[in-house]
Amino acid sequence: MSVHPPCTAAVLVVLALAGAAVAEAGDGLVGWWRFDEAGGVTVVDASGNGRDGVILADKHGVERVAGRSGGALAFTGGPQDARGEAGCVAIAGLGETDWSRGLTIEVWVRFDELTRPSTYEIVSNTVADRGPGFRLMLSWASLWLRSGEGGGGRTWGAGSDPSVTALRTGEWYHLAGTYDGSVFRVYVDGALVGESEPGLALTPGEPTVWVGSYRGGFAYGLTGAVDDLRLYREARSPAQIVMDAKLGAGAAGR
Repeated sequence: MSVHPPCTAAVLVVLALAGAAVAEAGDGLVGWWRFDEAGGVTVVDASGNGRDGVILADKHGVERVAGRSGGALAFTGGPQDARGEAGCVAIAGLGETDWSRGLTIEVWVRFDELTRPSTYEIVSNTVADRGPGFRLMLSWASLWLRSGEGGGGRTWGAGSDPSVTALRTGEWYHLAGTYDGSVFRVYVDGALVGESEPGLALTPGEPTVWVGSYRGGFAYGLTGAVDDLRLYREARSPAQIVMDAKLGAGAAGR
């Protein structure tokens, strides 16, 4: 029987976990965007599913920068009351994906501006401000995964308590939102920071997912950077979210 020294055993555990994370990435994975391209407007889907995205408006308000690992996209949100000024990435062709049965959004974000009353759209496919569709966003300093009826109707979802989970500028955070067909949850760096009551629906939104602002740059622009985005058509478990946050989603594959 072979015996490993403690340090070697620790390394083996980390490698095993990293291998599991890579293997599990294919389960329900819709797309994986690392933002590592050297230039251009295309953001390549590293999952192999062919769902490449595009930086809109000839890269207006978007710059390629060094990320948490490899490259990232830095967004300039512009004034909160401006319309059509925010940078945005569009990932089209997702109309056949049924998010109502399950959704996970995982992304690394660095906020370069945080003003409490402001809304910063991170990832969404919403038709309008109150839905239908989903929105992962920071609003009034709370991280939300939200859906709604649309029009002047109701909204619902999971949000964090900013007095408990205070985000700061200049730091990278692993943000995640999940929906399992009943319950919405949001996570920061692997920790569950918000959970809805059960029995809620995720209403169908647009066939395009937008990154960095609301509806193609119309409003709610993020001022900060985004790295390593993954979308799943299922709710990843809390243990999987922790693993991705602690090991770095995708870092083992680089």
